[in-house]
Amino acid sequence: MSLRSRLLGSALLVVGVAALGLAGSVAPGFVPSSSAPDGITFVNPSPVSLLAAPALLAAGSVLLVGGAAAAGDTDRSARAALVAPALGAVAAFAFGVGLVLAPGSVAATATNPAAHATLVGPGSGVAAGAVVGAALAPVVQATIAEDTAALIAGAVLLLAALAAGGSTYLSLLAGGVGGAVAVGLLWAVDPERWRP
Repeated sequence: MSLRSRLLGSALLVVGVAALGLAGSVAPGFVPSSSAPDGITFVNPSPVSLLAAPALLAAGSVLLVGGAAAAGDTDRSARAALVAPALGAVAAFAFGVGLVLAPGSVAATATNPAAHATLVGPGSGVAAGAVVGAALAPVVQATIAEDTAALIAGAVLLLAALAAGGSTYLSLLAGGVGGAVAVGLLWAVDPERWRP
């Protein structure tokens, strides 16, 4: 394993974790509220939450996958890159149920029917945007590696996320931009795994 690859991987992992951490601080989610009829309130911490959160989630997920590949000095793998959309979706759900905003109420929020309705409605745009952006990584890798199965899986994830977040087009666009920027960064700094 080369020292350059390990250092690059470590740097990408740090940037990926930082992006996810920043996403957690701006992502909309639930907080307990005694005045709300269901006991919880959906909160947008920032006016740009529905744009910043999916972009940061997508970028962070792609950079984590790229960083892990570089740190492990592995060959390019489109199938391993399929982990990125799953990371983005899981992080979006975790932040949506209050992992950062109200950590003590995560269990109650995750089982609350009102939370489910909101997460499937307005909150789904963040997750869909994160998946759209993160799905660019396996699509790019599969195209370069000529891995048809991974290309189909990545394309299906991309199309499913676009369909799920159809009415939240700004979140989808923001997530796509975040994922594209992360793939572009990997293309520039790790050409062995990300360029043809």
